[in-house]
Amino acid sequence: MYLMANSSSIKFAAALALIAGAALAQKPAPPPVDPNLPARIKELKGLVKDRKMALDFQAIGLMQSLTKDVTKVNPKDRSKIAKALGGVFKTGKVRTGGKAILYRETSDALAKLSTDGSKQLLKACENKRFKDDLSLRAHMLRALGKTKDVKQISFLLEVTSRSPHDELRAASGQALINYQHAKVKSQREIVKEIIKAWGSLESKANQAVANDPNGPQDFGPQNARRTLRAAQGKWVATLQKLTGISQSKFMEWQRWQNKNKGWMPPK
Repeated sequence: MYLMANSSSIKFAAALALIAGAALAQKPAPPPVDPNLPARIKELKGLVKDRKMALDFQAIGLMQSLTKDVTKVNPKDRSKIAKALGGVFKTGKVRTGGKAILYRETSDALAKLSTDGSKQLLKACENKRFKDDLSLRAHMLRALGKTKDVKQISFLLEVTSRSPHDELRAASGQALINYQHAKVKSQREIVKEIIKAWGSLESKANQAVANDPNGPQDFGPQNARRTLRAAQGKWVATLQKLTGISQSKFMEWQRWQNKNKGWMPPK
């Protein structure tokens, strides 16, 4: 009896080993490490450091080459590339005006690198070097959304709800359109917070304003209307994409949300 039981155990263990081996065999090996990557990263840093900023388009071409097909890049190399691209935001003179295309292209390259890219983009979004360039910061926020890193949802919602800059509120709300793959709970949170921010602005925009020209002026309603003009279209697009519901007015969304607390994203 003992021999029979022992034999069965051996057979069971052997079967498990075969299954595990088959699973490992089916998992594709990662792409090989690129031996030329350190030299290419060094070249990128040198191009960006150029004091005359005359080599920026060469730097852009190199970044595009490094991120051309990230599925064929070794995971360790992806991390190194992301760090090198993140360094572009901190290296050399700050590019302004048309020269800021270097940072836009860097953001687009990082957007292809998923969670490796999102870490560097988040730092760039908060970098004080760019605090006055709202257009660039909006571009970075949209790129951050394209990484599809769910860990960035909270940050994007914070900007959407509370930023003092209309352009950034619009861009972050637009970035959230990329989270159809997120858990249902996260998608519901995105929709809830956008509708909540929208409702707050609607309430302010419709407040009565005193007509006394000599009295204190309340610019709250005017500012709220300005924010809505900038953000509403982007927010509606995100709401429609995540819910599969086609409607555009605030009251429609508020009514829908009140009646559909347990809504499910479209398949």
